[in-house]
Amino acid sequence: MSQDRRRRLTLFILAAASVVALLVSVGVDHFSGRGVSEASPKTGTSSTSTTADKGRDESKKKKDPGVFTTDYPGLADPAGFMKPYPNATVRGLLTFRGNPSRSYYGQGPVPTAPSVLRRFPDEAMCRSSANLGTTKVWCGMGWTGQPTIVERDDRTWAIFGGYDGHIHFMDADTGERILPDVVTGDIIKGTPTIDPDGYPLVYSGSRDNFLRVVALDRPGTSEVLWKLDSESTCPCLWNDDWDSSPIILGDYMVVGSESSRFWVIKLNRSYDAAGLVQVAPEVVFSDQVWDQEVLAANGDQHASIESSVTIVGDMAYFGTSAGLIWGYDLSGLKEGRTPTREFRFYTSGDNDPSIVADEEGMLYVAGENDRPGPRSVEVGQLTKLDPSNKANPVVWKFNETSGQGGIYGTPGVFGDTIVVTSDAGRLIALNRDTGQVKWERQLPGPAWASPVIVDDVLLIGDCLEGNFHAFDVSDPDVVPPELWSVNLGGCVEATPAVWKNRVYIGSRAGYLYTLGDGDLATAPTTAAR
Repeated sequence: MSQDRRRRLTLFILAAASVVALLVSVGVDHFSGRGVSEASPKTGTSSTSTTADKGRDESKKKKDPGVFTTDYPGLADPAGFMKPYPNATVRGLLTFRGNPSRSYYGQGPVPTAPSVLRRFPDEAMCRSSANLGTTKVWCGMGWTGQPTIVERDDRTWAIFGGYDGHIHFMDADTGERILPDVVTGDIIKGTPTIDPDGYPLVYSGSRDNFLRVVALDRPGTSEVLWKLDSESTCPCLWNDDWDSSPIILGDYMVVGSESSRFWVIKLNRSYDAAGLVQVAPEVVFSDQVWDQEVLAANGDQHASIESSVTIVGDMAYFGTSAGLIWGYDLSGLKEGRTPTREFRFYTSGDNDPSIVADEEGMLYVAGENDRPGPRSVEVGQLTKLDPSNKANPVVWKFNETSGQGGIYGTPGVFGDTIVVTSDAGRLIALNRDTGQVKWERQLPGPAWASPVIVDDVLLIGDCLEGNFHAFDVSDPDVVPPELWSVNLGGCVEATPAVWKNRVYIGSRAGYLYTLGDGDLATAPTTAAR
C-alpha cells in the first residue's frame, strides 16, 4: 500500500472514529489433474479415526459435478475463469477471489433480505501497529480481508486474518471457534489460502514479516509448521509485510511480498506415520521486482507486491507499487528449471489490486493514481492488456481522474461486464470487450473494497457510512437498483465471502459479520435506497 494511501487512511479513520508433475512422498501427481490419493497410515498405528484420517478420506471423495475439472496440461486452464479452484479436492472459496485467475466469488444463493445473524469474535479484533513512523490502533478487517471457506470434516470452516494479528478458525454455520487462533506479531490485512489438494493446511501472511504454513489436523490446536521472513532473501525495497494471498499449484506456493520480491516455494507436503500433515518447504525461486529504469522514472523507492499473484496457463502475473506489471513463465518448474520473466508493462501507478485474467488470457489491471502524469493518462487506471502482444499490449484503458486516489479494489467480472470502485466512491461498470462505460452509481466514498458478484447480485461496501450494499445486476446494461444494505458500524473495505445463503464480511468496527435470512438477527437491515 502506498505511503500516500496509508497517510490518508490514517487521517480518514481518525476523523471518522468519532507448480509441477512430481511425485510427492505420498504418491500424488499434482499437475496431472487427478485428485489426491493418499497411502493408508502405516501398520501399527491406531485404528481410531482422527482428524487427519477424516481429511484424507475427504480428499478421496468423488468431486461434486459443480467443481471445475480439466485435463489441461499447464498449471491453470484459462477455461477455469469464474469457476471454482480447478482440480480442488475440497469445496470452498479457497483463496482471495477463489481461483488462480482471481475471478471466483463463492456459491449462492445470496440472502434476499438479510440481517446480521452473528458477529465474531466476542471482543473486537484490535491491536496497535506501527508503520512508516506512525503508531495507531487498527480494528476489524480491511483491504483485502476476504474470509476463506472450506468444507471439510463434515463442517464448513471460515478461516480469516484480522487486525488483531490473529488467524481465526470459525464454524461458518454456528459461529463457534473450531481451533485456537494463530497469534502473529502484527496485523493481518490479506487473505489466507486453504490448500486445494485436501491437505489440512492454511497459508497466511502478516505484517510481522512472516508468511506461515499452519496445520489444522493437530487435535485441539493449530500448529505453525513453517514460516518465512520476507527479508530472508534480498536486495529488498519498501517494506516487510505479506499482504498477497498465496496461490497453490501442485506442490508449489507462488506469492509476492512487500519486500518487493516474487517467490516460488516447493512445499514438499506429506503425512507422517501417525497420519499428521507435514511440510518441508524450499524456496526454489525469489526475484526482485524492480529495475533502475522504473525507480528513476518514478523518483521513489516504492516497488512492493501487495497484489495476489494471478495464474493463467503457465504464466504468473502481478502488479507492483512501482507501476510495473510482471509476467513470469513457470512452465520450467516441471523440468526443474527456474521461472523466467516474459512480460513487463509500465503503468506509473500503484498496482495494488490483483490482476484478473479471463478465458482468453487477457489481463484486467487496476491501480491507484499515485503518480499523475502523461503515462498515467496514457494507460489509465483500469487497463485491459493482451500479454501476447508485448510491443503494444493495451486493448483499452479507462481513466479514473475524479480524484487522485484512483482504484484500490480488484475488478469484478460477470458476463461481458467488468466493475470497479474508486477512491472517489464511484461504482463503475464497463463493457469488458470495449472498455465503454455502461453505467455508474455513486457510493459514500471512499470505496476501496473489491466488488463480488454471485447469482446476479453485486455486493460492495462503502467506507464513509459503513454500509454493505447489494445491487441487482440481472440486467448488466442498466443502472442496478439496490436490493438491500446492512450497516456494519465502520468502514467496509474488506472483501465478502458468499457461501450457500450466507455472506461473511468484516468491517473496521472490529468484527466478522455473518449475514443471512433468518431469525437469529442481532442488527436491523437498512431499507434499500
